[in-house]
Amino acid sequence: MKVTISVIKADVGSIGGHTKPTPEMMDAVRAELAAGIARGDVIDGRVTHTGDDIAIIMSHTKGVANQDIHVGLAWKAFISATNVAKEQGNYGAGQDLLVDAPSGNVRGAGPAVAEIEFDLLPNHRPAESFMVYAADKCAPGAYNLPLYLAFCDPMHNGGLLLSPRLHEGFTLTIIDMDHKGGDRVIKLDVPERIWDVCALLRDMDRFAIEAIHSRAFPEEQVASISATRLHNIAGKYTGKDDPIALVRNQGIFPAPEELIEPYVIGHYVTGDARGSHTMPIMPVALNTPVAGIFCLPIVSCIGFSMDGNGHFAKNYVDFFGDVTWDATRLHIQQKAIEMRRQGFFGVAMASQTEIAYTGLIDTLKSLDKEFITR
Repeated sequence: MKVTISVIKADVGSIGGHTKPTPEMMDAVRAELAAGIARGDVIDGRVTHTGDDIAIIMSHTKGVANQDIHVGLAWKAFISATNVAKEQGNYGAGQDLLVDAPSGNVRGAGPAVAEIEFDLLPNHRPAESFMVYAADKCAPGAYNLPLYLAFCDPMHNGGLLLSPRLHEGFTLTIIDMDHKGGDRVIKLDVPERIWDVCALLRDMDRFAIEAIHSRAFPEEQVASISATRLHNIAGKYTGKDDPIALVRNQGIFPAPEELIEPYVIGHYVTGDARGSHTMPIMPVALNTPVAGIFCLPIVSCIGFSMDGNGHFAKNYVDFFGDVTWDATRLHIQQKAIEMRRQGFFGVAMASQTEIAYTGLIDTLKSLDKEFITR
């Protein structure tokens, strides 16, 4: 049985600024998901939020980029939540819906999309489990370092040495997010081409991992990451890209502890207030609002198991909701405070490329006319 896991996420409005969606907005999305399950379009699903982004997690048999799933369900759900946000006077109603009506699927229309289609429970995969990462207030390259460390570095993932299947390596699909007029991608095998991977992934604002496949079983995709730039779609700054990542785990793939370990670092990403600063990303519990000082980039992680019919287990694991992450959060908050003490100077503010869609560019253009050559 072939099954597809689709995760589609968007910011369509929030309370009192960009904090979190209202319960009524969440209910509107859940109602559309329930209708999709009743129609038979979807096997199972859940609705969560991270910051002000609503994520719809679904299992179905229609394959990736399916119109019924993307437009008939997800887009319709986000429109319903947008209407509620408008009625309630919420901030940023419909912010991530950048087109009037998408054709076919919502990729490139604003929402973040991660999908994997696979044969459910083959011989080498006797149990199916997966994790969904949802990030807010950051660019799509935010997952570059954690995925690199989990799939390429045995100092962080001992399974690369201990598991024969992991030891065979992976194929990373990396996308050039600045390229327009079609997806420009490269596939690199690790560990053989690890230095080439590093050369690309270090630039998180241009290159991002889009997919990862097992080399032990090349037909098995382990990860899918949304890697689109909203300003490339809209032609202006519309908020950060707030990526999602879908990662299968255990067995022939890394274990959960190996996939979450890199987030202890609190690595620096582009994002934060007005999407124009460099700040550490903080692991947070599911359904956490953006309500702290600054506008710190945040990431949640939920884990599911799936039965032989494509249904999710009744319960789930909130990986970053555990108390063991409290010390990490305090450490990351201190990193954030130290960076923001530098204000707008140097690396504390995003690169010239990232601020190219903000009002600062208008100021620089105006000042440019006043320069003289001595």
